[in-house]
Parts: sequence; C-alpha cells; structure tokens
Amino acid sequence: MSRYFKFILIMTVVIIIAIPFVGAYSVQSIDDLAYLVAMGIDVGDNNNMKVTFEFTRPNYSGEGAATEVAPTIINSVEASSIDSAITLMNTHISKEINLSHCKVIVFSEAFASQGISTQIYSLMNRSQIRPDTNVIVSKCPAKDFIENSQPSLENLVAKYYDIAPISSDYTGYTPNVSLGDFFDRLNCETCHPTAMLGSLNTGNSPTSSSSMDSSFASEKDSQTVAGSSSIESSNLSEMIGTAVFYLDTFVGELTAQETLYHLLIRNEIDSCNITIPNSFNSNEGIDLFLYNEKSPKIDIQIVNGSPFIHLTLNLEGHILSVNSNSQYDSEEKLTEVSVAASKHIDAVVTNYLYKTSRELKTDIDGFGKHGLTLFLTEPDFESYDWLRKYRDATFDVTVNVKVKSAFLLGGDE
Repeated sequence: MSRYFKFILIMTVVIIIAIPFVGAYSVQSIDDLAYLVAMGIDVGDNNNMKVTFEFTRPNYSGEGAATEVAPTIINSVEASSIDSAITLMNTHISKEINLSHCKVIVFSEAFASQGISTQIYSLMNRSQIRPDTNVIVSKCPAKDFIENSQPSLENLVAKYYDIAPISSDYTGYTPNVSLGDFFDRLNCETCHPTAMLGSLNTGNSPTSSSSMDSSFASEKDSQTVAGSSSIESSNLSEMIGTAVFYLDTFVGELTAQETLYHLLIRNEIDSCNITIPNSFNSNEGIDLFLYNEKSPKIDIQIVNGSPFIHLTLNLEGHILSVNSNSQYDSEEKLTEVSVAASKHIDAVVTNYLYKTSRELKTDIDGFGKHGLTLFLTEPDFESYDWLRKYRDATFDVTVNVKVKSAFLLGGDE
C-alpha cells in the first residue's frame, strides 16, 4: 500500500510541474508575426475602403543602425471592412498580423466625412488593439500621411508615433485623442468626438506659428492654419489642429490656436504660449506664457429653450518677449498687460465658441455634462436633446489674466 501511495504522490508532483508548460506548444514565435505600427483607412476605388498597413521590418540591423531610421514596410489592400483587409493582408505577407503594437489609426478626411462608427466599433472589438492607440484624421490620403511620416529625432517610427501626440501637453496645438477617448465620446450624450488633425507639410501656408495679424482682430494671430504650417522640415507629415466630428461624421476643423483654447476650456493642457497686441508698441506683439490658475468655471442656464453658457477662465502667466528696452517690471505696466491679455483672449474665445455652435454645431468642450444638473431625470435630459440644442447656444465669457512678471528676469511678484 505504501508503494501505491508513493506512486500516486510522484505522479501528482509530475502533473503539477507539467501544468505550467502545457500552453507552450501553442505559443507563436515572434518570427511568425507581422507587427503593425500604423493603419490608414481611405475611400476605396473598387471597394468600401483602402486599408494601408505599416509594419516594422523584422530583424533590422546593419551599419549605421544607431543613427539611421529603421525601415518599415507599407502595403495597401482594398476590402469591404477592416477585418476583411486584415485577412487579405495575412494571405499576402504569409504572416499573421499582430495589432498589439499599433500606435495610430489614420482616417482620410474623405473617408471620415462618410462616418466612421463602424470602423471604431470594429477596432474596439479587437482585443489586440490598445485603447490608447491615437486617432488621426488626415487632410491628405491616409496612405500618403503614413508614407511621409519620417521621424527626424527617432530611429524607430513606432517611438515617433508614441511621442508626437504628447506635444499637446506643452504646445496645445493638437489634442491627444486615443481610440478609447473617441469611442467614449461617440457614445456620449453630452459631448462630441474630436481627433488629431494630420496633413502633409508643404511649406506653402500663408501664416506660420510665429506670425501675427497686425490688426489682432481675429484668431489669426500667432497661429498656424489648421492642418498645415510653414515649418521647413524633412518630416513631411505633421499633426497640428483638431478634427471635429458630429457624432461619427467629420464636419470641420480647428486651427492650432483654436485647439489651444479648446484644451484650456477642457483643462487638458499644462501651459501654453500666446501672442497678444502690444499697447506700448503697435508694431510688436507680447508673448505670454500662460496656464490655468484654477479650473475653468462653467455655469449653464436654459433661456427661451436654448443653452446660455457662462464661462470664466482664470489664467496666470509671465511675459516671454523681454528685451533691454522692455519696461514690464512695474506693477502698473503688468496691470496694463493683464487687462490687454484679458480683453484679447475674451474676444478670441468668444469667437471660437460661436464657431463650435453656429458653424460646426458640435459641443466638443463638454458643456453638456454641466447642463445635466438642470434636469431632474435622465429621460428629461434625453428629451431635451442637448447635442442638437447646442447649435442655438449663446455665451457669456469672462477671462481674468494675471501677468505676474517678466518670465525669470523679473521674478515672481
């Protein structure tokens, strides 16, 4: 009997040790997979869509690998859906496509104008796609955008796709919108989706990020035209501005500067630089480094059936454009600059908000969630139809800017 129990004990130990290795036989080798870093979706010629796949080249090595950009492989296929395109591409490349390293999904403007909810749901339904994959709407064909994405400071294009959207934290010229963010707003009853706006940098834009309209009468000061800039760069593809959606359909875009104020209102930017008119010298502007002193205050009323939105921005900052002749160290001068900045930003933000309601007819700033408190029940809010009523909204904007000093040189007051 003791030998029998000893046999049972040994077999139990062997089985326990073997269990962790059972799944090893079904694990795929990395050599059997094709890792996707970017996917582009265009309107197809003979089918619903043309899908472009960008893969990292496997086992890349060689002289200069530390300084040269690692090559990628770009292929396109026409299909009736994303799933069909992946299946067809699997056949073409003789490897199974792995989506777990996909960094960006690029929709062409022409395709996004037809509605992209089916594609968004299809992507979110694939377990390999990560929710933090960025969504870009390109003014050029998505294939061209991907082919011209040539990172200048990164060797790996995947790293470039990872880092580029983070610039929104310190420039405010583009939002950092992920697939998960877009999906959430697509199913939201209080706001509309946005995406990053991409384009090819042709260098022919009439304005640059540092140019100013001498009249300062509109948003065109210190801005780039949406989707393009005059930056001379070897990287032809760029991300600047915001693509605006009504539900799942692309309806328009925000300039770089409008994007900045959009992010300030949503409190999704750490700091930014703007240019205001210089009351001391009409030929120059004043560059300010600004940040939200506290979260924007939003109050909403329903007046004659339409939303009346009170927005208060409390900003704090420093003067950047300082030279030996500047005299911004006195309290009186700083107060003048603060008043000028408040008036200027007030006018620009008001114009921006009416653009979202009258022209774009989209609540991309999420005012709807503040309007929820005006209704006793959720059905009451749904019957009001906030997303449609927003196009009739009126705004009361108050901007309070406190300029503390000339940045670094003057010290904090």
